[in-house]
Amino acid sequence: MYSNFKEHAIGYVKQAVQKDDAGNYSKAFPLYMNALEYFRTHLKYEKNPKIKEAITQKCMEYLKRADEIRAILDNGRSGPSPSGDATVASQPKTKSKGGVGKDAEDLSKQSLGLALIL
Repeated sequence: MYSNFKEHAIGYVKQAVQKDDAGNYSKAFPLYMNALEYFRTHLKYEKNPKIKEAITQKCMEYLKRADEIRAILDNGRSGPSPSGDATVASQPKTKSKGGVGKDAEDLSKQSLGLALIL
């Protein structure tokens, strides 16, 4: 059952980058996550090793950016700072009891899942 997973992922990435560039991180984060999910599914069916490697590299970039956005959102910011600088924490803060920290935990699990696919 091979579908248009890659095309769906690309659509989500385009939207995510657009929201990210506009500073709308709260909307960009779930779009990046949806794109990663579709790319991960596509990688299961991709036979060409060069294409698989290229997609995996892009996924790692998108995952890193989603991780940075998650850190920004966890720090309570939803857009760029008034001074225009883009200081970003290196790791997202996770909370032990449900809530917002669950997304960061899911992100970590997803990155592990991408690494296992390789």
